[in-house]
Amino acid sequence: MSLTIDEIKETAKKISSANGRAHYNSILTLLNEFDYDQDNLQNDEHMEQKLRFLAVALFQIFKKMFARNELSTISKSKNNAASLIKLNEWCKKTYSTFKNKLLGVISKLTIETSLALDCLDLYMQVLELESIHFASKKDAPFFPNKTLKALIIALWKSNIEDVEIDSSNGQSSNFILLEFSEKYYKPFVDIQYYFQSEFNLLLQDEQLRDQYCSMISAAKWTTLMNHENHLDTTTEDLEVFVSNPPQAIENDSKFKSTLEKNWCIILNGELSLQLYKTILTVLHKRIIPHFHTPTKLMDFLTDSYNVSNDNLEQNGIIPILALNGLFELMVKYNLEYPNFYQKLYQLLTPQLMHVKYRPRFFRLMDIFLASTHVSVHLIASFIKRLARLSLSAPPSAIVMIIPFIYNLLKKHPNCMIMIHNPKYLYDPFQTPEEQNELKLAKSQYEDPFLMDEQDPESTNAFGSSLWELQTLTQHYHPNVASLAKIFSQPFKKMNYNMEDFLDWSYDSLLAAESSRKLKIMPVLEYETFDSVLGDGKPKEEEVSNKTTYLSGISW
Repeated sequence: MSLTIDEIKETAKKISSANGRAHYNSILTLLNEFDYDQDNLQNDEHMEQKLRFLAVALFQIFKKMFARNELSTISKSKNNAASLIKLNEWCKKTYSTFKNKLLGVISKLTIETSLALDCLDLYMQVLELESIHFASKKDAPFFPNKTLKALIIALWKSNIEDVEIDSSNGQSSNFILLEFSEKYYKPFVDIQYYFQSEFNLLLQDEQLRDQYCSMISAAKWTTLMNHENHLDTTTEDLEVFVSNPPQAIENDSKFKSTLEKNWCIILNGELSLQLYKTILTVLHKRIIPHFHTPTKLMDFLTDSYNVSNDNLEQNGIIPILALNGLFELMVKYNLEYPNFYQKLYQLLTPQLMHVKYRPRFFRLMDIFLASTHVSVHLIASFIKRLARLSLSAPPSAIVMIIPFIYNLLKKHPNCMIMIHNPKYLYDPFQTPEEQNELKLAKSQYEDPFLMDEQDPESTNAFGSSLWELQTLTQHYHPNVASLAKIFSQPFKKMNYNMEDFLDWSYDSLLAAESSRKLKIMPVLEYETFDSVLGDGKPKEEEVSNKTTYLSGISW
């Protein structure tokens, strides 16, 4: 027969009383009552309320037992009677059952309910009590890592229907995991330290490797790791969860080493495309700084950078996102990447002009091409390819390309020949034969640039001209047309600040144009017409008093 909340309250009160041992068998009754059917739980609010009250009542009971030292391990000496030892073993067994009940709710529920969050909070309070009462002696430092390991297993088994993985970033949307992350993992360094240690043991277990290297596991792992509050001995913001943790948590080097091992195993497992993108996006800020040996990411990043960019929807964006992490390793850890500029050049595709990561790519490309040690032919290839891409790019990309090319021409003045080639200039002192040769050269000019050439040193871009920029002066968008005219003026302007152009979009361009104040009002048509196009009827059948703007055209 099911107990009511009042009956549970009365039973718990008897157990927690001074002579409560006489009622300890009732603990089993309460544990057996802690059972549920998910369908009924979803439709019956009273059941959830009852289970919540029952969980709290049982926690208070075991908290009393902790205070009475009935859950602490006692020695089997002559001083301790057999009955006391037997009671101690029974108490620990029922306590273990209670913990399993809490873990069961966390791991088995497939619906969103606050009961699971309450069980998580109670379990963490239990962990805190164990750190005090399960220590080898009073006030000795201790952390119940096995209890935390059981929670990790439960969290990884948890699978919430329909919302387990966020389709936008590939991370887990499991509400229990998110609660654990925000409330316990991020703020407390001891939780972080022992989580990494225990999770590493799970990853090292050959029988569990497939389970913990799966796509869902990687999503949950990234959800926990995608933040900046990692254990760091130089940071004072982080706190400890248990009152007296072991000094091992101060070993920053050991933590980074374990975190690094876990990341490397996860990265070698299954990753969804969206999660792959998310990891590459945050790699340089939230992963590399917390690695003990960041160069271990070299293979992962170089493989990502070498991914084919033929299919943008599948993997074409991956090399672009890998650039940040690769740049970090090249600058700070002396990573040598052969043919880096050749691969960078190959990333300049028409598809790049339409992706949301375009500003990020241009920021990095600006850094890579700023070096004066780069050959003039390579710079010319980048300039020419960008100019060619601008012909089919959206306005938001063109307003980024034009100042970018301008800055490159300022940094590398040898490339100015691409917009001002003396070979094709008229000279009044030329002989008639030389003038005829000049006219012939202009009329027979063919652009030598090889757009399909993959090697930027072999594109013949330096012998080409930037006629594309002149074409842009006739662009339909006024902002683009006016910006492109800068190349027909003396190069007296300082370099453009690229940050002013990188974040433009169709929306921002339209908003800027629609909010612009006009100095002169546009001229409007003074005549009015009944219709713009004709109705397709012969002229003799048309209504005599109906006026049409384009009478010879019908739709």
